[in-house]
Amino acid sequence: MKILHIVQRIDKKGGGIVSALINILRIEKSIGMQSTVVSVRGEELDPVLLESATINILKPSFPVRFSRSKEANNWLGKNVQNYDLVMIHSVWGCLPIEASRISYNQRIPYVIWTHGSLDPSDLQKKKYAKKLLGPIMIRPILDRSGAIVCTAEMEAERLERYGAKARPKVLPLPINPPVKPGERERFRKKFLLNDDDFVLLFLSRIDYIKGLNFLVPAMEKISANCPNIKLVIAGANWNGYEQNVRSWILEYKLEERVIIAGFLSGQDKYDAFAGSDCFVLPSMKENFGISVVEALSAGLPVMISNGVYIWEKIVRNGGGWACDYSLESVTETITNILNSPFELKSKRENARRVAELFSPEHLKPLYERFYQQVASKC
Repeated sequence: MKILHIVQRIDKKGGGIVSALINILRIEKSIGMQSTVVSVRGEELDPVLLESATINILKPSFPVRFSRSKEANNWLGKNVQNYDLVMIHSVWGCLPIEASRISYNQRIPYVIWTHGSLDPSDLQKKKYAKKLLGPIMIRPILDRSGAIVCTAEMEAERLERYGAKARPKVLPLPINPPVKPGERERFRKKFLLNDDDFVLLFLSRIDYIKGLNFLVPAMEKISANCPNIKLVIAGANWNGYEQNVRSWILEYKLEERVIIAGFLSGQDKYDAFAGSDCFVLPSMKENFGISVVEALSAGLPVMISNGVYIWEKIVRNGGGWACDYSLESVTETITNILNSPFELKSKRENARRVAELFSPEHLKPLYERFYQQVASKC
């Protein structure tokens, strides 16, 4: 089976859709499928992406911000017939809209991976334009698709379909465990952390939805009673938001307690997991949370908000804690973790077992059935 993936932007440091795509491509390769990716914005390509699929970066057209591309439209018109299935990642933008139209006109089945793009919170961005265009442009795309794919039950329940009859299908992302174990000592030495420091690790995009507006001030409150607590913030600076975080660190006088580590990948990321005591991501909203499962795979328990859509499965199986998206709840939950060493030990022991629920081996039969069902329908 030959699969064509449509993604508007490929950027190694962007996380999100590209990180999800890499994991999807890996499981497709394990099933024996041939995958191709078409994009109109390629800024920094992950080597794993290049190993998993044929990548075509085509020239964008004005206005670039809407991912419009005459070259991509021409390429799709000539080549889409060579594929058995088209996977369109997200719905807003010229490229996914044109890809769905061309696929439908040439009778090639396509699937929509929403990646949170139809979540009510995400629809608040440019909400008036989306409210107007959704029933006109997005509803037909959804109704003509072979499936609408979500990565968690909560995402499927909240999905805005603009009246489309197509029902969502839940496919958790398959997350591979670390290629090799991290080294605690190397991480702690690199960032001047003492052996007895209790290290909270935030590893995600440095963006406004990630809960850093609560996490940093919570550190000020907690550190009064916990002199050895440290917070390491690792991730790419998104839309300049890191400057806000740095100003809060200065405001709360946390220069000795909060470390901005920059973007970490590969062995550096594995070292960060190994050298930390708890992973933290109190996001406003995450339709999945790849870094959460990666942390669990490395044996690191997690504290996440109930806006991370896989939180119930993680908490129910003993892999971590969930808090509300508020300063009070973030502060209280971290304080409870610090005061409960036996519970922390138990969740650390459970972490890898919980991560196995999202492993390629566990999810491979689900993906195989999904591709077979989509192919048989069309």
